[in-house]
Amino acid sequence: MANKLTLSIPPGFKRKAHQLSRRRKKSISALFVEFVEQEIKQERNPFEGLDGVWEGRDITLERLRQRAWCRP
Repeated sequence: MANKLTLSIPPGFKRKAHQLSRRRKKSISALFVEFVEQEIKQERNPFEGLDGVWEGRDITLERLRQRAWCRP
């Protein structure tokens, strides 16, 4: 069974993702899963680029993951 994930994206991105989804005949969710799987195969951390987002805040990546997975 799949789990639901909600993403916040820029306004124009949704339209581009929808167009790509139609061209490839896959759902946006399937495209996202495919992207993350490719990054893992290349031994990259798919969340590596997000480090700068939390710059200047008193939070670690581990703490962020912990908070995300421990929601009621």
